[in-house]
Amino acid sequence: MGSVKIRWRRTEPVFRDALVSFTERRGIFMEIHELQQLLSEMSLQEKIGQMVQLTGVYFDKEAVLTGVVGEQLPPEWIVQYAGSVLGVIGKDKIYDIQSRYMEQHPHHIPLLFMADVIHGCRTIYPIPLGQACSFHPELVSEAASIAAMEASSEGLRATFSPMIDVSRDPRWGRIMESFGEDPYVNGIMGKAMVDGYQQKADTRIAACLKHFAGYGAVNAGRDYNDVEISQRTFLEQYVKPFRMALKAKPAMVMTAFNAIDRKPISGNKELLKGLLRDKEGFEGTVISDWGSIGQLEEQGVAADMEEAAIQASEAGVDIDMMSPAYMLYLEKLVESGKIPEALVDESAFRVLMMKNQLGLFENPFAGLGKSGKLTQHNREKAYQMAGESCVLLKNEKILPLSVKKKVIWAGPYTASREFLSRWSIFGEHESVETIEEVLQKKQIEAECITGCNILSDAECKVWQVEQELSDKPRDEQWLETITQEDTVVCVLGEHESQSGEAASRAFLTLPEEQQMLFEKIAERTRNIVTVVIAGRPLDLRRISEKSKAVIMAWRPGTMGAEAIVDIVYGRINPSGKLSVSIPWCVGQVPISYWDVKTGHILTEDNSKNRFTSRYMDIPNTPLYPFGYGLSYTEFDISDIDVQIGQDKKVHVHCNVCNTGNVAGAEVVQCYYETLYASVVRPKKELIRFRKVFLEPGEKKDVDFCIDQEEFSYYGKNMEIVSSGMKLRISIGNSSDHLVSENIMIVGG
Repeated sequence: MGSVKIRWRRTEPVFRDALVSFTERRGIFMEIHELQQLLSEMSLQEKIGQMVQLTGVYFDKEAVLTGVVGEQLPPEWIVQYAGSVLGVIGKDKIYDIQSRYMEQHPHHIPLLFMADVIHGCRTIYPIPLGQACSFHPELVSEAASIAAMEASSEGLRATFSPMIDVSRDPRWGRIMESFGEDPYVNGIMGKAMVDGYQQKADTRIAACLKHFAGYGAVNAGRDYNDVEISQRTFLEQYVKPFRMALKAKPAMVMTAFNAIDRKPISGNKELLKGLLRDKEGFEGTVISDWGSIGQLEEQGVAADMEEAAIQASEAGVDIDMMSPAYMLYLEKLVESGKIPEALVDESAFRVLMMKNQLGLFENPFAGLGKSGKLTQHNREKAYQMAGESCVLLKNEKILPLSVKKKVIWAGPYTASREFLSRWSIFGEHESVETIEEVLQKKQIEAECITGCNILSDAECKVWQVEQELSDKPRDEQWLETITQEDTVVCVLGEHESQSGEAASRAFLTLPEEQQMLFEKIAERTRNIVTVVIAGRPLDLRRISEKSKAVIMAWRPGTMGAEAIVDIVYGRINPSGKLSVSIPWCVGQVPISYWDVKTGHILTEDNSKNRFTSRYMDIPNTPLYPFGYGLSYTEFDISDIDVQIGQDKKVHVHCNVCNTGNVAGAEVVQCYYETLYASVVRPKKELIRFRKVFLEPGEKKDVDFCIDQEEFSYYGKNMEIVSSGMKLRISIGNSSDHLVSENIMIVGG
């Protein structure tokens, strides 16, 4: 760890005098030995304070509340010494809170302000599930960097992002916050996002990988539920993204609510110290999810809150986010000898180190007011990301539409600004244009009819939201004016409240009124283009069957409306690929392209045989598979060559050519299958991808270089197998469209 200068900028007399005393004792630089000296001078209460995170409501009445506050109030000394705060934003507000806090703190240690900056701070990008569909990690990193600039400018210096939980079950509301079903994509995008958050010294914010680990596999897709998966699946699929993203050196890792092998993560020493720290080499700060340490008592593995505090501290959880465990019991446990003070010292020191790395000891007000929000540049990047995140699922030669042809735009999302999400907690709907406004701005002739509400009154009660008021008439007579020749663009989807944390769903259909509206339109014309706004895959069978084109726009963010309009009219050529399978129906879930092999295989040749691994009433395959997505142009992948080089690495080469008439981008995807092993392996696994931008007629080379260790797996005795692996390596543009196969022995 290098040195950090201290250049205090607050000049009020009382505060300045305290800081002069501090700097006289500490010198200009905060070296590691000085942090150690500081720790040695701190009281036990001060050190425990660094291990406690409080919600901002104890410092600011207007703070955003992202969880439930317990009945017990924190002791006064905890509020005085708390090391971090979540949910407060605003330059002036944080300046004042920080000033008051440091002035009364015995060692003038700065607060660390954290918040859920998930897919943008003020400028909101598509949800992470949508960003993953861009298959453009460089753009994901750039968006995170902009989010960091906006956040640090308003006083936030840490985020609870990225979430890299492998998510195969769209019933789970938090799938919107992940990068989808593939471990490799989660690892690549997670690393890119960490780099974006932390790369710029003057505006960086601390990134947090979450949730370690396995949270995306909750039983029945129900949030906060238990997880039952094999050790191999856990390590190979669910830990893999963390292993990859840890290479970016994130400041924090957050524990998951769930248990693995019936042992809750927040008290799981084997996973947190043994796997995360000792094996994977994580040296940063481990923070609990909201109240998850206290939840150990609910889960029945701790007799009381004291025991919960013991388990969590011994497991190596450095920061307790909003449970009573550390704030009420840790001091007494140390004084009684039940917890050695050395454990408190380790955790408190990690928090001090994180603050030092962020430059807070140099300047606790660093970054405040340094960046604008919702600037033209930030909006342009949000527009680019929204365009690249949309996935064209179907197109029967109807798109792009001509601006010369009059089109009816129908559905509640034509007039709504709710293109953000429940996790864009600092996003402002007032900054979002509606589709109708964009059409008018671009002078495109179109009639906009909302037709219905996003949710019915009954659905609003279920999802605990107020009905969105609209001055648009609900007259259905306009439906009778639609003819078979008319083209209707339906913009339909979930309400913002229907995805995210605590938003599990058993049925994945569109809201009731929107389903009825679509069916009425489908009775009048077949020329339907449907744009789906959602935080998760939905049941799109009827939509797909009765629409000539379908666009999955996810929750597209601040610039979503303009991106959607420009895709429909061809100003943007869609290039998104699905980062998660869209199931044929909810009966298939959880589903992913990497499901492990089974016996009694269903094939085209034995499709009449009922004694195969199959559903009798629905297909086995999803409606739209992972990696799938259409374009307004065509691509050809050729000249494929796979070899083991002298460096013992696997080298994959191909050419990709734009054979169409418009510029576009193709995502070249490389998969492998382990043909023979001592344990059952997945059908295929993504190991590389690259997004290639091409002008009409342009051809480019694509080369992948893969270390042999990346093909390794856990054998029958949980030993790592990395030699003598018989593999099938394939190249294509979708998990179900692979144009070449090469079989080889890897790891001789």
